[in-house]
Amino acid sequence: MNKKQLLNTYKKIDSFNEKKVDSSVKPAIYRSEYDERLIKDFHYAKFQKNLQNAQKSDTLKALLNKEDWSEEDTNTLLESLR
Repeated sequence: MNKKQLLNTYKKIDSFNEKKVDSSVKPAIYRSEYDERLIKDFHYAKFQKNLQNAQKSDTLKALLNKEDWSEEDTNTLLESLR
């Protein structure tokens, strides 16, 4: 089989494939709409919990009111956000 026949064979095989893949269409990230909703709700609840903890934290409030931060203050901030 020469090169031309080989290329023609590949063209025929491609023509048999009825589902043409459009490269501009991105594959879905989630398996279903339910999975998408569930994951987004989980992340939103996690965000709300972190926001509530940050707003109630006296340590964080004291750090935000401080003008000059030391290395210790930065470490305290990182620990309070964990």
